[in-house]
Amino acid sequence: MKSPTPIKSKDVFPGSKKLVEGELPSQSFLLIGPSGIGKTIFCKQFIYNGLEKGESCIYLTTDESPKAIEKSMKEFGFNINCDSNQCSFRIIDCYSWKLGGKSSSEFAVSNPTDLASISSGIENAWKDLGKIRLVLDSITGLISLSNHHQVYFSKFLQSIVAKIRRLDGNAIFTVAPEAHDQQFLSFLRLAFDGTLEMKTDESGKELKRLLRVFSLRGANHKTHWTPFEITDNGIILKNEKGLRCDMCSRQIEWDPIVEIVEGKEYTFDCQDCAKTYKKFKSIYNGYFE
Repeated sequence: MKSPTPIKSKDVFPGSKKLVEGELPSQSFLLIGPSGIGKTIFCKQFIYNGLEKGESCIYLTTDESPKAIEKSMKEFGFNINCDSNQCSFRIIDCYSWKLGGKSSSEFAVSNPTDLASISSGIENAWKDLGKIRLVLDSITGLISLSNHHQVYFSKFLQSIVAKIRRLDGNAIFTVAPEAHDQQFLSFLRLAFDGTLEMKTDESGKELKRLLRVFSLRGANHKTHWTPFEITDNGIILKNEKGLRCDMCSRQIEWDPIVEIVEGKEYTFDCQDCAKTYKKFKSIYNGYFE
C-alpha cells in the first residue's frame, strides 16, 4: 500500500478554511453525526493540524485504545512523533478499563464511571500545558459509562468548555444523535460555541457523506451541506460540480475562480492559474486555448 501524503493544512478543523470566512476564533465545537460516518477521523485530523502548528493536544477516548489511535493516525499520514520525549500529544484512556487490561497511556482513567475521576484525569493531562486542543470522543460513549444523572453530566461538560475558553484553546466533542433524546441534544447545542453536523445522503446512485457548520459564534460561515470524502489522507471536502481548471486541468475541489477572457467564461483552481492563463492568452491570442 502506498504511504499517504500528509495533508499540510492551516485548517483548525478539516475544511474550516473553506467553510468559515476570515479568522476562526478559538472555539469548543459539538460534532454531531451517526455512528460510522467519520467523526473519529475528523477528530484525529483536527489533532494532527494542531500538532503541525506546535500546539499541545489531548485526546480523551472512550471507544478506542491509545495504541489503536496512534496506529490509525500514522496510517493516515498524521505523524504524531510520540516516540520522542518532545511529544505534545496526550491520550486520556477511558477505554481500556472496559476490557480490564493495562493501558499504554500514563493518563488512563481507572474508573470512568465516575466523572470526578475523569475530571482529575483531564487536569492531570493538561497540567503544565498552555494553549491546547482537546478532543472528547465521545459524549455518547462517556455517558453510557457514567453512573451520574444527565444534569451532573451537563455540568461536567460545561466545566471543561469553560476551561478551554480560559486557555484560549480549541476543542471538539463528538456525539451520536441516535443515542440521545432531543432535550439533551438541544442542551448540547447551547453548551458549545459552535455545532458541526455530519449526515449521509442516499438519494443518488452513491452514498454521500455531508458536512455543514450549523452554528458558530464570532465568525461568518457557510451553512449549506458540503460533500466530503474519507481518503488515505483523511477527510477532504469536495466540489459537487466536478469542474476542472482550464489552465492546469486539475479537479477543482471548491468554489472555482471564474474569469471572463475575451468574452468567454473560464474556470480556474486558483488565482495563479487565472493569471497564467490570461498572460498566455495575451501573448498567443487565438493560438492558445
